[in-house]
Amino acid sequence: MTLRRIEKLTFVLVAASLLATACPSPPPARAEVENNAEPGDIQTLPFSEFSFGFKAGLSLAQHTGIEERGSEYTVTSHWRTGFAASVFLYLPITSRFGIQQELVYAQKGSRQDIGVKILEIPTVLNVSYDLDYVEIPVLLRFTWLRWSRGAVYSYSGTALSLKVHDRYVLSGEIDDGSQVVPLSADADMSEVEMFDYSFVYGAGLEFLLFHQWFLVEHRFTIGWNALAMPTYAYVPFGNERILIENEPVLLKNQNHLITVGIAF
Repeated sequence: MTLRRIEKLTFVLVAASLLATACPSPPPARAEVENNAEPGDIQTLPFSEFSFGFKAGLSLAQHTGIEERGSEYTVTSHWRTGFAASVFLYLPITSRFGIQQELVYAQKGSRQDIGVKILEIPTVLNVSYDLDYVEIPVLLRFTWLRWSRGAVYSYSGTALSLKVHDRYVLSGEIDDGSQVVPLSADADMSEVEMFDYSFVYGAGLEFLLFHQWFLVEHRFTIGWNALAMPTYAYVPFGNERILIENEPVLLKNQNHLITVGIAF
């Protein structure tokens, strides 16, 4: 069994054990909403007791560097707009505080425009990094404000992520005024670390609508570990391509998630 398969198996076992511990048997009975509840409303505030649900929405991802940028090149970064979806389980410890475990699919990465001199010729390289992850966040959640039909809460914690898809695309050209030499690359990033470790924090609003609990959340995730991202390129030479090796650049993942969800 290869090392990569062992890593994947370890991640699956960790995910299964975390989700299994989040399922008490049997769950506590739900209590009716009091105070300003309308007649016929027998819903409960979902995060005052055991609950589960689903969320989906927008992922805005970016990379941040950990080293001072050299004067020999410039970088303009752009967000990667992607998709995120998750399932969650909430375990209350008190009426306002609890632990939330999730399984999240999130698209991360970035878009970079790199200005550099190649053979003393100013060149702009357009680079795309696409990294898709399955994450297991473990979050501590606190409800700050609660009323009969809603609540405001925040949370923070850590996440373990497994890279399930990646792509590196580079395009550009060297133009000396008399000849244009294209630069390109299009490959996976199997050499990039499979696991990512992150700090997570965010806030949300839960509200009752049509006798069902809904959620709106914003979350920010930033990686702890730096990933060695590729910067190599190929140039055509006859019927072949010549590889131009460059040192990998150390970058950290970060992304914003804006999601809506439903809780039961």
